[in-house]
Amino acid sequence: MAIDELTKKEQIINYAQSDPFLKISDIAEYVQTTPRYVRTILSEANISLMKLREKYARNMEKRLKMDEQYELQAKVSLRDGYEFNSLQASDIFIEKADENQFPEISRFRVDDELVKIYQIQSVDDKPYCIHELITYLDKDINKERLQNLESVYDLLGRKGINNLQFMSNIITIEKPVEIIDKYFPEVDSLLLSRRLVLLNKIAIGLERFFIRTDLTKVEFAGELVV
Repeated sequence: MAIDELTKKEQIINYAQSDPFLKISDIAEYVQTTPRYVRTILSEANISLMKLREKYARNMEKRLKMDEQYELQAKVSLRDGYEFNSLQASDIFIEKADENQFPEISRFRVDDELVKIYQIQSVDDKPYCIHELITYLDKDINKERLQNLESVYDLLGRKGINNLQFMSNIITIEKPVEIIDKYFPEVDSLLLSRRLVLLNKIAIGLERFFIRTDLTKVEFAGELVV
């Protein structure tokens, strides 16, 4: 809907919420009314330009912090000659996992079973990366609901009062093993990134990325300390 199709009241509220740094007189001029009428409408709608400005400033501060954190992240990308937007993800696979191999992961309910959920990303029809999550799930869960790994994380996040948290990534170079080997038969080494997934400060999962080293480059922000 165009702005001129709104009522004067709707226009005033729209201008205030879209740009809280506008002056009352500016809004009045845009809407072709009086500053007094603008103040009345904002008051009736319980809208405070001062509070909107404070909220905007807080959101901007959070956004800047997120940008700073993003700049400090290590970046894994394809080597020259390949395009990241050409990556294609497979459906997810779910297999039973061995509890003895993952003692750091906690069980929520007695009947839950440990599973390995993974998705394969390919470039030029070659498996490039395997994104894997090992966690406990209800044995009777409707697996058709799990369309991708994001839906699994969303499901896990609903179990607690806080959002999921992720520990720092630990990166090593490994030889392909077990199920990984069948997807990378011609690859001698893989970049393995692993981190714990926490919910309410309890480790509920282990996330792992197996990435081909022959197609990959890693960029580290800042100084590399060895």
